[in-house]
Amino acid sequence: MTIKRIKYWLPPLLWMGFLFPLWNRLLSSPVLYRLNFKFWEWLKGDISPYKIGLYYIYLRRFLHVIAYALMSFLIYRFFRSGDKRIWKNSRAGYTALITIGYGCLDEILQSFLKPRNASFLDIVMDAIGTVAVLAVFYLISLIRQNKG
Repeated sequence: MTIKRIKYWLPPLLWMGFLFPLWNRLLSSPVLYRLNFKFWEWLKGDISPYKIGLYYIYLRRFLHVIAYALMSFLIYRFFRSGDKRIWKNSRAGYTALITIGYGCLDEILQSFLKPRNASFLDIVMDAIGTVAVLAVFYLISLIRQNKG
């Protein structure tokens, strides 16, 4: 395996490993909820538990979008591997397939873990992060085409 290949494949693999639910207990609901609760109590001591719970839901959804947007960026970067062309339909398709597929696998595995559960809405949020990154790559390629 060449250094160039490792340079492009290692970041998405490391990120996928970080998100992998079987060993990442930091992302488990109870841990994240406690951190969220402590943060809001520290920031605004008179906040109701209901609002903290609501903010927790928003935080989790936002984190799904960000985590899978980053994964999409890294996977698309791998498929691009230094190619001057920014957009290619096949790259985008493979990126979406891998990223959303990984999100589905993540949710399936979470359904077997005690403190965690599976959520279709999480898969939707993963897909939103993926599509957002791919849309940015597509728009950049359109802008560069119009300039050239």
